[in-house]
Amino acid sequence: MATMILLPDGTTGTNDWTYSGGSSIDNAVTSDDGASSYAREGSNNAQVTFTLADPSVDEDDIDSITSVQIIMSAAYTAGTGSTTRVLSYQTGGSISNGFTVHNILSGGSYQTYSGNVESYSIGTTNWTYSDLEDLQIKLDKIVNTASRTSVRVSYLYALVTYVEAVGYGNDVIGIDSGDIDEINGIATADISKVNGV
Repeated sequence: MATMILLPDGTTGTNDWTYSGGSSIDNAVTSDDGASSYAREGSNNAQVTFTLADPSVDEDDIDSITSVQIIMSAAYTAGTGSTTRVLSYQTGGSISNGFTVHNILSGGSYQTYSGNVESYSIGTTNWTYSDLEDLQIKLDKIVNTASRTSVRVSYLYALVTYVEAVGYGNDVIGIDSGDIDEINGIATADISKVNGV
């Protein structure tokens, strides 16, 4: 199995959260440097929905998508815990999996909170490449906290597990096969097989 990470690259819809560090709220949660860069919120039912960057792996290089899991690094700076829930869904509001409720531990230290490993996009529907292109992550504060700055999320991403496609593409070490005229002095038109393939 291979994995890739999809990071936030924008927001859509309601955005009640604020941020420190970075040039925007999505930029503030793309690296785990919570001392200087994070999204923050304390109000009940405050929401933010992040859009995610398209996959870094080409569709032709993926045989199947095994699962998607939402992961975040979060801290609560006040004296008692706080609950934040996470929802990932596709563009158009078609829910692909339900909320994962996390009780963010108090004390100010960042912890990693992992959502459910979702094997299906919707119900029993397998993940598709276009699902990944349209994936969003929603944070929703569901309990009031001591202050607006007390709940902090410094890193947020979707972890995608997939099976790599088997076989050779149409290039050799990144060079399109149509641009290769000869190999070791032999014209490619005169080569019918390479190592039996």
